[in-house]
Amino acid sequence: MDTTAIAGSALLMKSNQTQQVMSISIMKQAANQQNLMANLLAQNASQAPRPAVQNSGFTFSTFA
Repeated sequence: MDTTAIAGSALLMKSNQTQQVMSISIMKQAANQQNLMANLLAQNASQAPRPAVQNSGFTFSTFA
């Protein structure tokens, strides 16, 4: 192999590594956003008012 081919291969590997790092950081950011949303939903569910008891025997639950 000549030096041009070696340099080209190294540049291609570096480019692939950069793409992998960017993909991992995007996945981490998406996971963090999902965790924030899950925490927000859990907080909202814990603050939801309890349904009033009705004489008909049917109640609506936000915990379904």
